[in-house]
Amino acid sequence: MFRHIVVMKFKRPLTTAEAARVRRSLDDLGVQSPDVRGFSHGPDLGVRPGGYDWGLVADFDDSEGWRAYSAHPAHDVVRDVMRDLVEAQSVVQFDVQARS
Repeated sequence: MFRHIVVMKFKRPLTTAEAARVRRSLDDLGVQSPDVRGFSHGPDLGVRPGGYDWGLVADFDDSEGWRAYSAHPAHDVVRDVMRDLVEAQSVVQFDVQARS
């Protein structure tokens, strides 16, 4: 399995409406992208100080599934929503091995 993790730091705290728009756009992306095998995201809970503001984890069969997800039109909606909100983001992708 191919795992894609993104963490985002916003330019400022989000308004309630902005946070709802971020949530809706990401929820929609997870549902619309047929190659997604697992998808979760949400705001940082603030348990450990200094974290980023929002995280996303998406799982795919392979890197080709991720490429299709990245090219999906619903991803363009997310990019438009995030464009003016995100100050920085980091991404890591790795293979998840099945436990024996």
